[in-house]
Order: sequence, then C-alpha cells, then structure tokens
Amino acid sequence: MTKENFRYTSAPERRDRLVQFITEQGYCTITELSKAFAVSEMTIRRDVLRLTEQGKVRGFRGGVGSLSKQDMEGSDYHLRDVKMADAKRAIALRAVEMIGTGSVVAIDAGTTTRQVADLLPGERGVTVVTHSFPVVSSLIGRGGTEVMCLGGLLHPESLSFDGPATLSAISNLQVETLFLAASGIGERGAFCGNGFDAITKRALIEVAEHVVLLTDSSKFYASAMVKICGWDAIDRVVIDDGITDEHRLMLQQQDIDVVTVTTAPHELTSGAAS
Repeated sequence: MTKENFRYTSAPERRDRLVQFITEQGYCTITELSKAFAVSEMTIRRDVLRLTEQGKVRGFRGGVGSLSKQDMEGSDYHLRDVKMADAKRAIALRAVEMIGTGSVVAIDAGTTTRQVADLLPGERGVTVVTHSFPVVSSLIGRGGTEVMCLGGLLHPESLSFDGPATLSAISNLQVETLFLAASGIGERGAFCGNGFDAITKRALIEVAEHVVLLTDSSKFYASAMVKICGWDAIDRVVIDDGITDEHRLMLQQQDIDVVTVTTAPHELTSGAAS
C-alpha cells in the first residue's frame, strides 16, 4: 500500500478521510491505517469503532473494509480453475521460462499461478515461497524443489492461508520474483475479490525484488473491488494474445513490460477470475 501524507484539522475530518481511504483500498489493517495517517493504532481503533457504529465501514478480524461479507469472501477456487484454461496454461509456461536455476520465488494464490507450480521442473533447484494450499500440494514430492509454506488460517474459498502468522512469516523474507495473481485489472492497477488475500499480496510485493503479474485478458472485464496495488508496484505482465491494443497501450504507458503468449482464440471469453 502506498504511504499517504494526510492532512486534517480535527478528528471528524480524519474519520472522513479514513472512510475515503478504506473505500479506495477495499480492506486495510489497523497497522496500515496507523502508518498512513500517522496516529496511534489505539486512535485508529477508536475511529474504526465509531465508523462501524455509524454504518460507514465494516469491521473484520484485524482490520476494516468497505465491502459486503460476500464480496470479502471471494469466489470459489474450483469454479475459477476451469475458466480460460488454455490461456492460463500458456501464461504459466512462459512464467516458468523466467525462473532460473537456484532462484527463490514467491507464488501467489490463484489458479494461473498454481499452474506455474504444476509445470516447474524439479531439477532447477528452486525455492518456492507460497501461501497457496494448491501450490504446496502440487510441489509435494517434487525432487529438487524446496517449499516454504506461509501458514495461517486456511480460507476454503481461495484455498489460501492468511492472518497475522502469514504476515509475520513474510516480513522476515526476501524473494527474487513474486508471481502475482489478480481477479481484475484496470487503469488503477490490480484488484482481487478477497480483502484478506489483498493484504497478503501487498506484503509479498514488499519483499520481492521483481513483481510479475500473471493474468489472462478477461481480467480487464472482471469485477473485483479490493485494490491490491497500483501499476507502479508491478514490473512485468504476462498475458494472452486476447489483450486489446487499447489495454496494451495503457500498460505500456505505465512503463510495464508486457509479455504476450499465444493461445486458442475461442478460449478468450470474459468473466474469469484468478
């Protein structure tokens, strides 16, 4: 999350700015808000309690959000897994080519990123950091590949771990490349439908030297309301050839390295999520 410099003259004005900020991000932890507004966590907790009582935000474990419970939970992993299958596999194959021998990489929770784990050759001696249960399952018994599982609370919708234990584990790491997943993309950056996953994704971005977003072209048309990050946090996008010239130009104007892979034209339908 980008650090903001907020100016306000009163507690009511600060709380108004809080509502705007939370609406923009979709979900924030108390710690993030404390740093962004340069006040104590106790002050933020009091503000959040007041705003929750007024019905302006929703309180969650360890944070606050602007979305409904259904939006915060996200969609079912298995339903997402079957959409844009050919494009996802082509994207994952290209991502694997970017992983050098002995690399330390983080693989985000998502159906496209899981295929990176499926296709990763064991003989490369790669260390994989992940909070994705399917990624861990895919790599079990893969000779030559070390797996560091970021434990925590397992969410059945996303099949990913998150929570304080996950964030604490991430904070002590440094990885070369993060292969990031998203449920939607647009001019403002990358988005997902799960507020807790967004916090984990932001933490992984902070400890990665390079961030590669793996996304199929349908994500430009998918609805996802929780902002993960802006384009300034992403170095490269790997996407299928269903991307329009307009969307490609937008990414290039954001100084993003766009890598396009070829897939079957009939697979390029809108509405998929990561």
